[in-house]
Amino acid sequence: MKTLTCLTLALGLSAGFAHAQEPARLADRLERPARLSPLAAESLFTDAQALGGQVLLVGQNGRALLRAVNGSLKQVRVPVEVLLTAVHFVDAQEGWAVGHDGVVLYSMDGGRSWDKQLDGRAINDMAKAWAESEVARLEAVSTAAVDDEALSTALENALFALEDIQAGSEYGPSRPLLDVWFKNAEEGWAVGAYGMFLHTVDGGQHWQFLTGPGNPDRLHLNGVLGLTDGALIVVGEGGQIHRSRDGGQHWQALDSGSNASLYKLLELHDGRLLTLGFGGTLLSSDDQGTSWKALDVPTRAALYGAAQLADGSLLLGGQGGVLLHSEDGLSFELWQLPDRRNTWMSVVEAAPGQLVLSGNGGLLALSLNELEEQQQ
Repeated sequence: MKTLTCLTLALGLSAGFAHAQEPARLADRLERPARLSPLAAESLFTDAQALGGQVLLVGQNGRALLRAVNGSLKQVRVPVEVLLTAVHFVDAQEGWAVGHDGVVLYSMDGGRSWDKQLDGRAINDMAKAWAESEVARLEAVSTAAVDDEALSTALENALFALEDIQAGSEYGPSRPLLDVWFKNAEEGWAVGAYGMFLHTVDGGQHWQFLTGPGNPDRLHLNGVLGLTDGALIVVGEGGQIHRSRDGGQHWQALDSGSNASLYKLLELHDGRLLTLGFGGTLLSSDDQGTSWKALDVPTRAALYGAAQLADGSLLLGGQGGVLLHSEDGLSFELWQLPDRRNTWMSVVEAAPGQLVLSGNGGLLALSLNELEEQQQ
């Protein structure tokens, strides 16, 4: 099994190995609501989004937390008890969250309540049906072109994918989803471990398992983002960057110039793209992802969270309590909070100059001025 470099995957995949021994008990996580706890704010939170002044955070054991403008916190009810890895709202009311065991959750009230739309059991069935169909299709066309090496390779890859999906299904619903992005209230995409790529055109009521970006080794896909020009970008393990201009039907592999796992995508106000990841990797593109260049940063810590603030500056969060701040998006200075045990998975600006950082140590709310003063 290849090395897992995505922190959110590593945090929960130990459960995947346990499926072989206790599939029934662990499958119950898909039916068991997240436990309400007065200590919920101290949980691991992997992602967050500002929603009309409030901040919604998702993370460990299905916990979701709403932080109000006045700073009050409320844990909301979630119908599953799995690690939630990402959240995306198309407006202040309607959004989706994804997580381990192939979970897709839907909210129509700003994150105050959630319904499960999909889980790994359904994904297993979808993936198997897709792989069987792909094998049958390629076998049919290969008989008429026995000397076509490209077809032979494609058939081999499809057979490998089918065997891999069948083997994975034996371990239950362990299909970690790692990111989600919706173009509007109807069409969205989710990506995950081992090259998983899902698509919906009806707000998540039905999902389709697609081939996705060219990824025969089934490396993890960690991030997905739609750009203002209509393109779809996916990043992942091994420095993968892929772009589609037709909603994910066809893909172009882009040269990132890096082998580092990439976790996060950010489109800046001026149209420039950033992606960040393992070993202090920070890549920038000025041409909608066609070409990328590495930016120098004063850290080798893995970077996970990123936000462009109201004043136009950038704040990145990472391992060991690392924060990187930049006024121009090109040169970065290292900011460090006292507790270096924290890994900042997300950075959110709740209101101009008001930040919410979250990660394995829970959440921290402070102003940009307070943060800057602590570095002096």
